Amino acid sequence: MTNILGRIRQHPVPTEAIGDSGVHYDTPPRMFELLLDRNMNYSSGVYARGDEDLDGAQIAKMDKVAAWLDLKPGARLLDVGCGWFGPALYLAERYGVRVTGVTLSPVQREYGLAWAERRGLRDAVHIDVCSVLSMPYPAESFDATMFLESIIHMPPKRQIFERCCALLRPGGRIFVQESDYDRDSKREKYLGDRGNREVDQAFGYTMDMVSAGRMQLEMEEAGLVPYGLENISRDYVLTLTQWLVNLDAHADEMRALSERAYLMLRRYLMIALATYRSGHTVCHMITAEKSGNL
Repeated sequence: MTNILGRIRQHPVPTEAIGDSGVHYDTPPRMFELLLDRNMNYSSGVYARGDEDLDGAQIAKMDKVAAWLDLKPGARLLDVGCGWFGPALYLAERYGVRVTGVTLSPVQREYGLAWAERRGLRDAVHIDVCSVLSMPYPAESFDATMFLESIIHMPPKRQIFERCCALLRPGGRIFVQESDYDRDSKREKYLGDRGNREVDQAFGYTMDMVSAGRMQLEMEEAGLVPYGLENISRDYVLTLTQWLVNLDAHADEMRALSERAYLMLRRYLMIALATYRSGHTVCHMITAEKSGNL
């Protein structure tokens, strides 16, 4: 990791680079094609050895999600905050599942459906533009639900888990991968941090981040039974580092696409890397199951 960090340029990024959350959702897709892995995962990879490239780490993460959710051919998967839809397409292609994605961005929906068409997966996927509390699906529509670092932007977490629980069949599973505070008692202190405020201004609702313990509590109160938790903070440091290397390698093209978005992304990634390296922000994978007794 030291060698990778040495390749990141250390020039400053102006505070005014920070914009509103619309930059996050509607930035030209090419920006993220240059930044992310080939499956467009905008969340941490998993590094078993520590020297994997970004593509390999993200494939390992998606295979781990599939294992934790016990995905089988024909399973119905709900991807809440589906982003550019690359992870969902990988799971549809590799594991034969049928995926419904939910996003707030028409740009992301159009991108995801076009990508599905090119990969011959159009019949296996569906994407709706709506809020999580307005999802228009009947009860027990899904076998599994996943949040790949999306629930941080969604403040009413208990209501969200209640809605997702209602949409799961009995015994269905939910997977959450998310950045968390290292301890719930420190939340108010961290909320006053300038870096937290700037990231929240750029991406929206990140100041509603909670601890892993609080996330599990909200799951339990919604009728879900947590059964697995793994800390992948080390993996996120490696992922952020590799994203920054990609960003620097493609700086000219990205700045030509959107100077504002480039500066925003760079500042956000540097702040995130600093908080992870300090230990104040951690990342967990959490899995829970809908009880058959509800």
